[in-house]
Amino acid sequence: MSMKLKFNSIKNQSIFQPEFQSFSANGYNNVIEFKKQSHAAGGIAVVYAPNGTGKSSLTAVLGNEETREELSFEAAYNDNRIIRPETKAFHTIGDQISRNIIEGETSDYLIGQDIRREYALKKKIADGFEKAFNELNIEYKNNYKTTKVSDYLLSVMQERNLKAYTFVRDIVNKRSRGKNIDRERFLAYVRDAQKQPRLEAVNSEKKEFVISNAKIVERFMQINLAEIVVNAEVQEIEQSDDAINILGKYKHLHNCIVCDNDHIDGNSLLQRKKEHRKRIYESLDAKTKALLKDVAMDSKLGVSDPFEIKKTVLAFIASGEVEAISSLREEILSCANEIVDEMIVTLFNIFVPTSMYSWWDEYSTLLEAQPTLDSEELLYIQEIISENIGRNIRITRDNDSDHNFKLMLDDQALLGLDRSEMHLSSGEQNFISLAFALLLARHSEQEFIVVDDPISSFDSVYKNKIAFCIIKFLENKKQIILTHNTDLIRLLNVQLKDCFNLYILNNVDGGRNGFLPVKRDEKNILISLSNLVDLFQNKNGKLAEIIHDKRLFLMAMIPFLRGYIHIMNDPEDLYGQLSRLMHGFENGSLDIADVYKKTFGYEVEPTEVISVSDILNVPVAGLDIIDAEEYPLLADTLIQTLIYYHTRMKVEYELVDIFNIPHQEGQVLLLTDIIQKAFRPVAGSTQEQKDKLRNNRVFFTSRKTLLNEFNHFEGNMNIFQPAIDITEAALQKEVTDIENKLIQLRAEYATLH
Repeated sequence: MSMKLKFNSIKNQSIFQPEFQSFSANGYNNVIEFKKQSHAAGGIAVVYAPNGTGKSSLTAVLGNEETREELSFEAAYNDNRIIRPETKAFHTIGDQISRNIIEGETSDYLIGQDIRREYALKKKIADGFEKAFNELNIEYKNNYKTTKVSDYLLSVMQERNLKAYTFVRDIVNKRSRGKNIDRERFLAYVRDAQKQPRLEAVNSEKKEFVISNAKIVERFMQINLAEIVVNAEVQEIEQSDDAINILGKYKHLHNCIVCDNDHIDGNSLLQRKKEHRKRIYESLDAKTKALLKDVAMDSKLGVSDPFEIKKTVLAFIASGEVEAISSLREEILSCANEIVDEMIVTLFNIFVPTSMYSWWDEYSTLLEAQPTLDSEELLYIQEIISENIGRNIRITRDNDSDHNFKLMLDDQALLGLDRSEMHLSSGEQNFISLAFALLLARHSEQEFIVVDDPISSFDSVYKNKIAFCIIKFLENKKQIILTHNTDLIRLLNVQLKDCFNLYILNNVDGGRNGFLPVKRDEKNILISLSNLVDLFQNKNGKLAEIIHDKRLFLMAMIPFLRGYIHIMNDPEDLYGQLSRLMHGFENGSLDIADVYKKTFGYEVEPTEVISVSDILNVPVAGLDIIDAEEYPLLADTLIQTLIYYHTRMKVEYELVDIFNIPHQEGQVLLLTDIIQKAFRPVAGSTQEQKDKLRNNRVFFTSRKTLLNEFNHFEGNMNIFQPAIDITEAALQKEVTDIENKLIQLRAEYATLH
């Protein structure tokens, strides 16, 4: 089954060329196909991106999870499933500069079967408790009007069942909502059937009254009977209230609606009744007044009073007889206790419809056992990461923090630890940071992994380890590996032969932009020097088919020929002969066709004499050296190599000529020496002249490395790296800047020497 990611658009402000915003209009260079491996579910696509083409910007786009005007993309996987930022399909790993801290939780990195199950159970249990406590809060609120710790029914529960009260109090607490409850103690309690109350039948009207009028009930139950002063007239208060209500409603009438007496004064009678009530009320002591106001005279008792609280309270005040009111209090408390028992039974049934008990039992068993890691994970953490930093990375259980696992670096918690606190070298810090980033990606639920320049700052030892980690630990992921380092391309192939498809990210004004697929033949010569040499030897006749201009081809090959001959047996000193052809101040010439045949055994031309002058005067615009459709990378490499070869020669020629730098035939005169001699102040120079010379020296010195890198392959036989590391636009700018500077120098200094 194919694994193709087809981009319709990519946008990151103005970084990408217009072609990226509407790939569908172009119909090409918008597909990345992952190379499927037979042993794994994933696949790899390597995207070579020279510096400045937008490699990190592409990573930022794909890692974005929200479509914005200036940052967006759209792609289709296998032509049917649309992927956008909101899909959250990409897990990105940035370069090491962005990884100052190893982030996440230990569970993000550990995949041992027991550990994975433990964390899964832990989450189920946590979610189960939260859900159950929320539902219990809702039930207590709806059925028992209990919403806060100070509610009456909870005070009853506190007296009746202190343990249950302790749990319920924290559950209804608006701040904690059960978070402070010891889960183990709670489960042990609600699983003990012997502690569950037995429910008795309760009068429904009285039950509803206690629940709905908890404040009245609470005040009634709190009466200190000994503090109430007997007053027989208290009964008249109720009578007066009834009369006042009637008179207030019919005070405009002149006959009594009860006895039909004529000629009454409703207003006067109403006033007398009010004054009579006032006199009786004011004669009462403060405690009795409070009892009347807060209990007996509460308007809610006029709607429902199944316990006859009002009647009982008034009778008690009038007579002082406590038997009736004490009996009533016992009845109400009995009803409240039964309600509380219902609430506690609800607590006991909190997990009945769930698997909480089996989850907890399994989780407890795992906590007591020593966790085991998958063999691959042990290999990764202990044998790869620990071994390569020379420090012990281990897994411990944190008994002070809910038994969580902790990744330890020696005696320090690794996760969340700033790199500077690891006491490791920069290389070791980078390695451990990337290693754990890859492990995190391995466990990610996201389908695609984007890795940005994973080996850019590592030495050869770490590069090999990182390549192994990418291949092995991301084998079930679809990977887009962005790099500007051809070493990574070769190392991936060493770890697993032919494990990736290769693309070039092109993003230049007027260029063939997008993801340019690299054909198998060209990928092979990029990966292997021996394959490249086979091509130059014209094995299978391929070289003869692709050369468009034999003379330009031989010119462009001069730097590589010299580097290759330097590590070979060279009895004719071809290296020295080629060296003299690579300095602009020389005058030599050489039959390059003959040198090529002696080196690779293939005759490009019977003869092709090329001189220093030929290189200096070669037209570098519109070069067509080999077939760019078959070998686009090699074609660009030969073009750029020839351009820089020509440019370097021109710099040497012009500086030696303008500044009349002395040299002898065959003398080794390095570009550095030429620059230093050209811009060395002479005696009597003004400060302005010195500053100008210094600026010119800096101009050429800053470009010296690049000029040399294109033409010196002795240290690294990678013919491609310098060329494909610079964009066509950057190359042209460099060349133009250098040529303009040489014109300026000749105008300024030619007459002085």
